[in-house]
Amino acid sequence: MKSFFQWLKNLNIRTKLLGGHTLVIVLAVMAGGGIIISRVQTTIETHIESELTNATAAIRHMVRTAASTSIKNHLRAVAEKNLEIVQSVYEEFEQGLITETQAKELCRKILFSQTIGKTGYIFCANTKGIAAEHPNPGVTGKRFMDRNFVREMIRLKTGYLEYEWKNPEEDAMKPKAMYMSYFAPWDWIIAVSTYQEEFRELVKISDFREGILDLTFGKTGYAYINDSLGNLIVHPFITGNYYDARDKDGRYFVRDMCEKKNGKAVYSWKNPGEAEPREKLVIFNYIPEYDWIISSASYLDEIYAPLNTVKKIITGIVALIFVLIIGTSLLVNRSVITPLQALMKRFDRGAAGDFTVRMPVASTDEIGQLAGYFNRFMEKLTLFRQNLESEIAQRKKNEHALSLSEEMFSRAFHSNPAGMFMAVLPEGRIINANDSFLCITGHRFQDLMGRDIQTLDFFTPRRDGQKLLADIREQGPVKNREIGFLNRAGECRQGLISAEKVELWGEICILAAMEDMTDFQRMEQEILNISLRERRNIAMSLHDDLCPQLIGIEVMTKMLLRHLNKAPVRANLTEEILRTEKIRALIRDTIQKTRTLSRGLEPVNLADRGFDASLAALAAYVREVFLIPCTLSWKLDFPPFADNTEATHAYYIVHEALHNAVKHSGATGITIFVTKESTTICMGVLDNGKGFDSPKNTRGMGIRIMTYRAARIGGTLAFDQVPAGGTRVTLVLSLHTHNGIPAHEKNHHSHC
Repeated sequence: MKSFFQWLKNLNIRTKLLGGHTLVIVLAVMAGGGIIISRVQTTIETHIESELTNATAAIRHMVRTAASTSIKNHLRAVAEKNLEIVQSVYEEFEQGLITETQAKELCRKILFSQTIGKTGYIFCANTKGIAAEHPNPGVTGKRFMDRNFVREMIRLKTGYLEYEWKNPEEDAMKPKAMYMSYFAPWDWIIAVSTYQEEFRELVKISDFREGILDLTFGKTGYAYINDSLGNLIVHPFITGNYYDARDKDGRYFVRDMCEKKNGKAVYSWKNPGEAEPREKLVIFNYIPEYDWIISSASYLDEIYAPLNTVKKIITGIVALIFVLIIGTSLLVNRSVITPLQALMKRFDRGAAGDFTVRMPVASTDEIGQLAGYFNRFMEKLTLFRQNLESEIAQRKKNEHALSLSEEMFSRAFHSNPAGMFMAVLPEGRIINANDSFLCITGHRFQDLMGRDIQTLDFFTPRRDGQKLLADIREQGPVKNREIGFLNRAGECRQGLISAEKVELWGEICILAAMEDMTDFQRMEQEILNISLRERRNIAMSLHDDLCPQLIGIEVMTKMLLRHLNKAPVRANLTEEILRTEKIRALIRDTIQKTRTLSRGLEPVNLADRGFDASLAALAAYVREVFLIPCTLSWKLDFPPFADNTEATHAYYIVHEALHNAVKHSGATGITIFVTKESTTICMGVLDNGKGFDSPKNTRGMGIRIMTYRAARIGGTLAFDQVPAGGTRVTLVLSLHTHNGIPAHEKNHHSHC
């Protein structure tokens, strides 16, 4: 084989061009002819299969239509006869011969004593969808408006209806037929119902036999019907049972069709008057309710007759093309080879270093254009050589600069105080990490290299790492995202990570910087705890010290007022009494405000007041102090918190949102809402003011603390502009934990 290819290589270009050109075109024509034949064959097969399939479907529809008509007429006769019986019994009741109860009982006996087919029966429903009378006592009196066919019964009252039904003991839905007649005095829809398959004997084959036998496919193809036992129901030539019939190859083709029931098959068959059996294509379909297999068949030699004609035409075309190609190729080769040989000699001189060599341009065809290209090539070759020498010198400078840049990047990467690592996308395989990252995580450099960062149990929960990689791949850089991670010792830590995609050494990588925020967050928590303790201390001082002192002053003022009222009348005594009363009123107002301030500083005590009472007091405080209408919308039937710390965080989120609404929104109405969705609890503040910038543009300490408090209790905070005007601040808390325990029944556990 190797020597053959070497021989082909050594052939001159004249032989290669003539032989190769001729061979390729002939093969292409033959391949095209093969494709055409294949496409024609596929088209013919598709067309005949489509024709047979459509014919089979039409026959099936014809059979079902005839069967449906027979069943409909039978059921109609039964329904109308029973309507006459009910009307006759009702007339006896109207004549006073029997009571209405006796009349209905007599009708029940008559109706329920009849069977329709094997399992069919008669029942009565009213226009409210209630089974007024039914042979099954457990069904009588029940309402079935949820069933589509019941609603259709009520709409029609009289007429024919088909539907699907499955009895409790059955495995699948089966088609049922029903005819209804309506008896208005008792609001009875008398329904005669049975399975369609039980009325096979009602189908009149004569109604559609001629229509089936009139169908032909090709010259001698036809349609026929048999049952699953091989009995011929309709056939143009034969009758009887052919279940064990074989074709010329010994195949039990009838038995296979009876077992498959639906599909297509090819078998050989000899019609009466024919000398030899012929291959036959059949498409068959099953009607389960009558156990009939409908078949449409056509002979293959009639199907493929047009294909043989196409093959002969293509063979003639190939022979004609072969002759034309040989003559054309000889003429073209003579006009091409000589100029190419001359051009080859000039290339040889150019390769030897003679850049002055040129090729005469004698024509404007491809050979002339090639000569022109050769001349321009030789003209530019010297210039290219000079430019190449200059580029080589410049590239050496660039390589030196690139080497210096890589060295500077490496120094900056390893000396950065933030923990930095690089990983290859998409799997997140670590390829480098600096000392700060190793210090933060506790891992050794050799333990990280080549490892997928997610296999290290680094991110907690692990889905945070998957989401980080997905966000960088799909959305771009990630800035200052809070994450939880485990160091090598298994300690849960909190971090802040920024990352982006970069291209390094021909690969797409992640360059990430991470800081350990655990100690910082602990300090934030301690500051909040100190703030809460100081609030409690101030609240206790106001409540236990200042309030009693003010109450004592108010009592003394009250005693002074009594003394002044009992004193002898003097000219200026009335004015002193009025001043004393005003002082007492101011002291009482101060006592009330001090108590309100005390409650605001220590708002939530679940054991004494409850979370809802604390929010109600907050709404009252806004109404009293700021004179803005403020209401509480509480739509929970259970306490949202069992832990006072969680309740305090949630209260101060609402408190801060309410403070912002009072201070900045210019609202004339504020609502504090607490509601339950399907799996979440939502609480927050809604105002009708002018709104304010989103939190992305507002970096105040208040919103940062609100966001931090929400994270501490496992919630999320949302700020939305209301289309009608105003702002909605919403705290969303999950109703269930990861173990499925309601949030209001659990104790809060912080996690990484």
